[in-house]
Amino acid sequence: MAALRSHIFAVFALGLVPAAASAESYTISPSDLLRLRVLDWQPVDGTMTEWEAMTGEYRVNADGTISVPFLGPVEAAGHTPAQLGTLISDGLMERLALPDMPDATVEIAEYRPVIVAGHVREPGEVVFRPGLTARQAIAMAGGPSDEIRSSPATVRELISGEGELRILLDSRDGMLARRARLIAERSGEQDLAPPPELDTARGRTLIAEERAFMELRRDQLSRNLAAIDAQSELLKAEIEALKAKTVQLETQRELAEKEMSNAKNLSERGLVASGRLFETQRTLATIESQLLDTSTAILRARQGITTGERDRIELQDGRSSEIVSQLQEVEAQILEMDRKIDTQRNLSVSLLSQAGGQDLPTSPESLAAMTEVVVLRNEGEEMRQIADAMDALLEPGDMVQMTLRPPSTN
Repeated sequence: MAALRSHIFAVFALGLVPAAASAESYTISPSDLLRLRVLDWQPVDGTMTEWEAMTGEYRVNADGTISVPFLGPVEAAGHTPAQLGTLISDGLMERLALPDMPDATVEIAEYRPVIVAGHVREPGEVVFRPGLTARQAIAMAGGPSDEIRSSPATVRELISGEGELRILLDSRDGMLARRARLIAERSGEQDLAPPPELDTARGRTLIAEERAFMELRRDQLSRNLAAIDAQSELLKAEIEALKAKTVQLETQRELAEKEMSNAKNLSERGLVASGRLFETQRTLATIESQLLDTSTAILRARQGITTGERDRIELQDGRSSEIVSQLQEVEAQILEMDRKIDTQRNLSVSLLSQAGGQDLPTSPESLAAMTEVVVLRNEGEEMRQIADAMDALLEPGDMVQMTLRPPSTN
């Protein structure tokens, strides 16, 4: 009994395996569900416009394409989300003759599911996510089935609990990486400091993903601020041009006033027709109207600069508020996850206490001997079989076949 307890606690101490691939480097395949969002910066009014007609989710067809508005079928399979986003941006710019390239963002909304079959309680599809192992997939499918009567119930529950615990630990690691990124963003750091708990292969992968995401968000913020600054510079140049035009109009007005004064004197003396006076008055009124329009344009441009400064402040303050809110949320999630992990561990300890004198496995080797897990993976036109794959990293579309054998058969 003591040996079994030592084994279970050793399982709890195991680190998580590295993720199969991050969402950024993942190659899109048929049946994946993609989320598309297209944004366009409007420099005139300093706003970001979303193309609502294109925003939505797209299922990759069997031929590897998705049907995108304005573009029709677009080859998605074989590309990463970032590559597909660039492909769509280029296509929209060319097809619609846009002066600037829109920003098309593609995310994986849903990967192809993993199929879990064999002696599990709920065989069928399991939602895939990067870093999923066969053990976790089996736990998500309900664990070992009750059909295997020769295996002690406590063993089955312990194995299921082990998989569930790994899922909880996996989620907690992701939250720790996210918290590290949010703390770095709140402090304005250029890089994030990995927490000691993530000094593992899996943790380093999570930190790399969060670091890439932080750089992406920083780049987006920088581009938005640069667009606001560019708009302000254009407005300042416009103001200078309008001021120069005002000087010219002032000169023209002085000349027009002199001419009108001369025409008035000559008209009063009967030396010129009244039409001449009327023409000089109309010229002066036109110049004064242009001066008024120019003055109004200068005020409008100055308001645009003020609006740009306000947008800059709101953009920066809004980002800071968002970071603080997200940090508070992830802190609460970590506390809740810690509670669930403690509950799962206490449950396993309780199961060990209930085991009594059952003939349970007392070493990692004997526990592994009770399980037989095979992963079937479609690689092109061939089906590859991975044996002894309890802790193998899965890929979208994999099939996991699980058999639990009683210790007496080994």
